[in-house]
Amino acid sequence: MDLTWRALAEGDVPALVALAARCLAVDGGLPLAADETFLRPRFVADGGQGWAAVAGDGGLVAAGAVRVRDADGTRRAVLTGLVDPARRGAGIGGRLLDQGLAVAADAAGAVTVEIEALTAGAARLFQSRGLREIWAEEVMRFDLVASPLPLVTLPADLAVSTWTDDLAPRFFAVYTAAFRERPGFPGWTVGQWVDWTAGDDDFRPRWSLLAGDAAFVTSAEGWIVQVGVRPEERGRGLGAALVTEALRRMREAGRTEALLDVNVDNPAGALYRRLGFTVIGRRARFA
Repeated sequence: MDLTWRALAEGDVPALVALAARCLAVDGGLPLAADETFLRPRFVADGGQGWAAVAGDGGLVAAGAVRVRDADGTRRAVLTGLVDPARRGAGIGGRLLDQGLAVAADAAGAVTVEIEALTAGAARLFQSRGLREIWAEEVMRFDLVASPLPLVTLPADLAVSTWTDDLAPRFFAVYTAAFRERPGFPGWTVGQWVDWTAGDDDFRPRWSLLAGDAAFVTSAEGWIVQVGVRPEERGRGLGAALVTEALRRMREAGRTEALLDVNVDNPAGALYRRLGFTVIGRRARFA
């Protein structure tokens, strides 16, 4: 095979972006995964180790990287990689994974493999190396140009309020009630959650809504970020109605699509499908 394996360098970033774009076009998934701002810290960050497979014409065929992080007293290596769709099925992915697992074993006692667009072939490869899926979420898209908005409205007894700084604590109270029983709930203070939500440059208060004190949706540029309904208020269609209203406002603002991601074990995935969202990829983690 006409491949040379070498260290991944800073000068490879443009080719890495192009490789990620080719993978995204075939595999689907998170559009951000082909952006330099997403790729750089994962593949060429200081303290990490990356490597590349280069074809005879100099083109980047595959890339992998390991970075190490410490969390909750555990030193863990995180492995990620990309293989050009046109060159799959020739053992490149297996070599990439084996090299990454070897590097990770030397660097830390535990390893997580990240993949931003899980394919059936990648899942089989990971399983063949004794890895199991520990987390996965679907990336979903709503076409604001071609898709009709759902015919869903809020009950008459609930007024809709648009995000303001004064209302942020009420949003937070609903968020806490809606999510506290979910695995991985971070237990943030109101300040931490508001900073995470509204501190993002892409946050859009006009598309972030509160229905009484029963349900909420927060939105960013191109995204439905969070949707939550108090447990005692579920079954009334509140989440569906708020998402629909956020989509309507996005469409009125001239946007063409809205994305969201939802954990594969979250029943909300079925709701989003009913509203007209389609799955465009699956992100996953293996260990």
